[in-house]
Amino acid sequence: MRTIRMLAPVLCLALALTACTDADAPETSGTAAPDTATAPSAAGSAPAAGTTVPAKEVCAYLEGQLPTLKGIGSETGVMANLTVNLYSWYEKQGPVPSGRQIDDQTRQECPATRTEVLKLAGMESFERL
Repeated sequence: MRTIRMLAPVLCLALALTACTDADAPETSGTAAPDTATAPSAAGSAPAAGTTVPAKEVCAYLEGQLPTLKGIGSETGVMANLTVNLYSWYEKQGPVPSGRQIDDQTRQECPATRTEVLKLAGMESFERL
């Protein structure tokens, strides 16, 4: 029961963040070309060139967040902190990638940091954010 009470605010926050990003998206007319800036490439896992933060920067950010995340003490709190702060950090850098894109980048660049961050948040993938 306590877990559900702790998880509810996190889910509300995640939904609110999702709603905000959808509300801020520009409307497209039927004649406009689709926006392919964040569409996956033919490989399926890599985004179009120049649209994401380099993996090295993502890993440096996550590495810098580890002391804070370790100090939180609960998986739900870590997940909430990670959701809000990672989203805000990405917004300042440019387009916010999908969880799958973050997973792909961190698996290649900093697998140990990725594993530690996800373990602290009680997650197996950034797709849960």
